[in-house]
Amino acid sequence: MLQTIKKMKHCVNPYSALANNTFGISFEEWYQNGFWPACHIPCSLADGDRIVANVSVNRMEFDRDGCRKHYIQLGTVMTDKEYRGQGLSRYLIERVISEWKDQSDGIYLFANDRVLDFYPRFGFGRSSEYCYSKAVCTENKKKTVEQVDMSEEKNREKLFEAIKTKTSNGRFVMNNPGLLMFYLTGFMKESVYRLPEDGGYAVAQIKDGRLVVHEIIGQEIIDIDSVASAFGSGINQVELRFTPFHQGRYTMQKWHEEDTTLFIQGKDLEVVGRDEMMFPTLSHA
Repeated sequence: MLQTIKKMKHCVNPYSALANNTFGISFEEWYQNGFWPACHIPCSLADGDRIVANVSVNRMEFDRDGCRKHYIQLGTVMTDKEYRGQGLSRYLIERVISEWKDQSDGIYLFANDRVLDFYPRFGFGRSSEYCYSKAVCTENKKKTVEQVDMSEEKNREKLFEAIKTKTSNGRFVMNNPGLLMFYLTGFMKESVYRLPEDGGYAVAQIKDGRLVVHEIIGQEIIDIDSVASAFGSGINQVELRFTPFHQGRYTMQKWHEEDTTLFIQGKDLEVVGRDEMMFPTLSHA
């Protein structure tokens, strides 16, 4: 018999198994390292000990223009191949929306291209996002960066503490240390750098002279030009994967991520498209 399970920390193995089979991702290391946050709540249907369908509720806290916002991000929407076509995802999504819509400032998710016609059935609408970039001159700069070895527990713990007390470095910034550590101990573990002179960290990638900055972590606001200069004279352009404070100082363009479309529900979230902002890429659940 199928049954609903919530707050499934004790069921991380079958949950992770379904995620691995569906998306090729695992949550086991995230959980074992102690970074799984209480705000990540898998809502699943089980057949015995087997998780067969899931919609995860992520309670997301953001600083938006100095105001605290509380959203619900739906993620890890998946159904075991043997159980598809039975309306299990529909049941879970309807139940989650009913429970959480009055406890948040809005609900959103990022959908794959193959299900773009699915989410409007639940009252979601598409929203545009916008990204920002600018040319920089880093010649004759003396600052440096140090790549952080994220395999070292002491480095992970030090970074985690820095994230928990960081200052917002943009208009629309996530406050979810556990989710950020999912990326920084997984997909993005090779992209974490210490900024010794600025007393903080940058999560960034270098691509053909372009510095793609996903996150800046510091006790004080760290200037983008200062971050760029720390990466050396080969950098001629900075691209941000979050919304900067002074958008007019950057070149703006509509953001498109492959196989990813933002869906929103609730008036409050309409500001993302209207004010030409974006959810930080490392806030996707």
